[in-house]
Amino acid sequence: MLKKTSLLLAFLLMIPMSAYAAGSSAAAAIVMDADTGEILYEQNIYSQLSIASTTKIMTSLLACESGRLDETVTITPEMLNYVGTSLGLGNGMKLTLYDLVVGMLLASGNDAANAVAVYLGGSIEGFSAMMNEKARSLGMEGTLFVTPSGLDEKNHHSTALDMAILTAEAIKNETFAEICAKKSLDIAIDGKKQTLYNHNKLLSLMDDCIGVKTGYTSKAGRCLVSAVKRNSNTMICVTLNDGNDWNDHIALYDECEKMYTVKEMKDTVDVPVVGGNKDSTAALYSVNVSVINTKYLTVEYYYFPFVYAPVSRGSEIGKAVIKYKEKEIACVPLKAQESIAYYVRQE
Repeated sequence: MLKKTSLLLAFLLMIPMSAYAAGSSAAAAIVMDADTGEILYEQNIYSQLSIASTTKIMTSLLACESGRLDETVTITPEMLNYVGTSLGLGNGMKLTLYDLVVGMLLASGNDAANAVAVYLGGSIEGFSAMMNEKARSLGMEGTLFVTPSGLDEKNHHSTALDMAILTAEAIKNETFAEICAKKSLDIAIDGKKQTLYNHNKLLSLMDDCIGVKTGYTSKAGRCLVSAVKRNSNTMICVTLNDGNDWNDHIALYDECEKMYTVKEMKDTVDVPVVGGNKDSTAALYSVNVSVINTKYLTVEYYYFPFVYAPVSRGSEIGKAVIKYKEKEIACVPLKAQESIAYYVRQE
């Protein structure tokens, strides 16, 4: 049986207002902490708007979660019913599902999105149903997916908030995260190598940018979803219909970074020892965390009710789980601070 204790750390951090004063030229915008879901900046985040090719975040995520990325897809006429950007796919061509995801996330191929939809969903309509089911499971209440590519059809729309929620889920997928962070990748169509280049300029403008996806239609305007890994925090920024998106994302990240504070977390707990020359040993954990408001930090300790001797100094005898608003943000070992030898009975 593991022993669990909790300690509430109540230290109030005053949040700088500069991040709220910073604006963007977008119709809607949000900056969100990817790990905690905390909103750092918001502007019309519930407005239902066209989202253009940022739609492909959902299409790519479903493909990455399918477990079928190594399968070879043969292009059919139904997959080629599209307009806009493409990989130049033609009827009968073959490439892997993985390469189709690369084609969506880097080159924004609408033919690639259609191919994924038909291959995994049986039809565009069938795949759209899968997209909407996933959206509902994530709590994306302001979203309706109609196309896998993001073309403006039949009220296809989402919100800045929903796209941030989707992106936070997508970058948890290792394959998705790896692909969307690349400036270029090679794919093979009918065995012939092609190099695709990422449309996301933030990957070159910001060293800490880790993705995610651009988009544009005449109705949606310029749409951009990005993510950065700054210190120990991952932030997501979404702007919809924003003619100055590159600069807005950079400025919003710089302002929102100021809202975090670094807190050193450390403490010791006494763990009983059986069969040793001492009855207990002190176990220490130490970690720095970066959060918006330290009053929401809690620590949970997990260790067995006792450990058997001998115990070596520095050995791991439990763990400390750091939570922020009940969400785990760090897990570090509890380490014994002294060596405990066997108890030797004297005759």
